[in-house]
Amino acid sequence: MGENNELNDLIYEYYRSRILFGIYRYGEQLKSIPQICTLFRVARNTVQIAFSRLEKNDYIKTERGKVARVVYQGSEEQYRENIVKYFAPRRDGILDFHLNGNLMFLPIWEKGMQNLKLDMQYNTGGTNTEGKAASESTILYADVLNTFQNGLMFGLFWQCLRYINYFYPPRNDRKANYVVGDRLSVEKANDLKRVTDAYYEQIYLKVMDFTESNCEKYHLEQEDQIPFKWTIYRKRPQVRYTLASTVIREILWDVYPVGSYLPSLPKMAERYQVSLITVRRTLDVLNSLGITRTYMGVGTKVCLESTDIDIMDRAEIRENLRLHGEAMQLLALTVSNVTHYTLESVKREGREELLQTIGMLHDKKNYILCIDVLLNFISSECPSAFIRESYGKLRELAVWGYIFSAVLMAAGQMETNLDGFICQLENDLRTDDSAAFAGHWQSFIEKWLYFFHKKFPLWNAPQDTAVGDKMGLPSNSADINSKREPGAYHNE
Repeated sequence: MGENNELNDLIYEYYRSRILFGIYRYGEQLKSIPQICTLFRVARNTVQIAFSRLEKNDYIKTERGKVARVVYQGSEEQYRENIVKYFAPRRDGILDFHLNGNLMFLPIWEKGMQNLKLDMQYNTGGTNTEGKAASESTILYADVLNTFQNGLMFGLFWQCLRYINYFYPPRNDRKANYVVGDRLSVEKANDLKRVTDAYYEQIYLKVMDFTESNCEKYHLEQEDQIPFKWTIYRKRPQVRYTLASTVIREILWDVYPVGSYLPSLPKMAERYQVSLITVRRTLDVLNSLGITRTYMGVGTKVCLESTDIDIMDRAEIRENLRLHGEAMQLLALTVSNVTHYTLESVKREGREELLQTIGMLHDKKNYILCIDVLLNFISSECPSAFIRESYGKLRELAVWGYIFSAVLMAAGQMETNLDGFICQLENDLRTDDSAAFAGHWQSFIEKWLYFFHKKFPLWNAPQDTAVGDKMGLPSNSADINSKREPGAYHNE
């Protein structure tokens, strides 16, 4: 459901912005629904929902058996104003993405190209190669991302496109052939990427120049900036899980020590700026995980009790663990570039503070807190707002690995000696070796991801081997599933 909402929004914003910017004019026909389905790789219903919204808001008119046509009537002056009003408050965010987006997306591209080549060579699950020879260049990025079978990663990509708003297939729908026979031509695909990057570089410069030149005319010189925000779509309400992840993290850091009581419901609602009902629902989640226990008339006590394996059968727990796994995959691909860039950007005081925080991990013996230290550092210190936002969301999802580790620890299946790794990090910081520091983190995250998928495979069996091969992970393991029937942990 979440992914459909995301794609509905994407298609709606794509056509809405192009109509408002005058790319599609009054009376013009849009592509047919089947053509749009092919362009965006979506189902017919997804396009129809987006078109219903466009029609409701008087942008288009649809008729049975005919393609939609534009009914919005704008003057040249209105089109110019619409463009400036959209881009002026997003100048800083778009510039940031222009300068730093490759820190996130380039390593994904490079690994994804290897995956795409394997998929097309061996036809190993997930990527449908039919029609690729006629694909538009931007869709190549989507094809590459699809090879990871990672909804979180794909969602980040689409939301970046929505925010930037010019980074879509161009109006003339330039075609590109990056398939030779039934095999991927990596050289052609990389050439296509270079051409596409150059094309959008020119678009970026033109859009920003036009915006800067017209800000004063529309009194937008001091317009408050609208930063990029990454929304993680869930099947279930998000606020309670976001708050639960915050409280779990604070418990692990002894903000609320084991044996203490959480603040009253009104105080928690005030502290976290949420409603009382959200606090109650969050406590229900924490109680069900054995993290807290509520006593009627007394309060909610922090317990961190052993977590029973049966909790893995709960749909909401499996969803959070799936998101944790997808977040760790995204982190494994990007952490080296991002960590090195961030560490090189901070002042000496920031490095010293990080060193002190890492030193606190010696007594914790907790994988999740180790990861939290890094994600907190990047989400607060990285010069790029785009990366701070992205890693802040990854931090929320990383903490759900606590459930996984708690189950394994209760079963005696988890090693918690992290002193060697922590000492490596401390040495890297003391010697100012940013490259080694970033490399050690990448190895650590990859090992955690390997361990996570070995113990708790989240994909259906036919896809599992392909996903494992692409990330260097093992195939399905029954370590956790030994008490379950085959297929007990397949996707819902």
